[in-house]
Amino acid sequence: MLPPTKTGHNGTGWCRGNGVYGDVKEGWGLMREAEIYREQIADLSAALAIQTTEIADDLLYTRPGAKLNPVGFLYWHLLRVWDFDLALSAGTSPTEDIWHRGDYAERSGYQPDGLGLRGTGMGVGYTDAQVDAVRVPTDILIAYHQQLLAETTALLATADDATLRASRPSPANPGQQITGTARLQHTVSHSHGHLGEIRFIKGMLGFPDPSYPR
Repeated sequence: MLPPTKTGHNGTGWCRGNGVYGDVKEGWGLMREAEIYREQIADLSAALAIQTTEIADDLLYTRPGAKLNPVGFLYWHLLRVWDFDLALSAGTSPTEDIWHRGDYAERSGYQPDGLGLRGTGMGVGYTDAQVDAVRVPTDILIAYHQQLLAETTALLATADDATLRASRPSPANPGQQITGTARLQHTVSHSHGHLGEIRFIKGMLGFPDPSYPR
């Protein structure tokens, strides 16, 4: 359970956004699970944007060492997995995810379908040569990221907790049972893991951490 803090604009939930404790005029309530995930993903997205927007294209795909993944590949992979999780959370097939609906393969000049683990084209199970082939331009990555955040926010704005927690067959594998909350939690934990990698790799490339207080 999150600690009680000042409520947001509607005064109906637990709100940890500014970490300020105080009296609440309109009363206390429980933040919906969807709202918790929406806040977590918004914070994650902001941190990711801070870490990736300052890197020039010529360094975005520079490996910091042999066999080490470049920032651009990690950024793209993180977004592809987020997209996969969002599709499953919404109950749609991964072939109807944002990458495909938004024609990002055509826009970026990179077609990942059929590559990697089970041909999912998300960067999992890639060879070094396949990693090196990922050269999605920065502006396309940013547009993809922004669309992912917008559609995730829209889904969570209308989703109710019972629906998110309900077990149902996976659109990607009907023999597997999934829940929306499990996929959302995977998005958060998986993305933060790679965000840490991005920060470390940028340090190896000589970038100061832009999120560090100055």
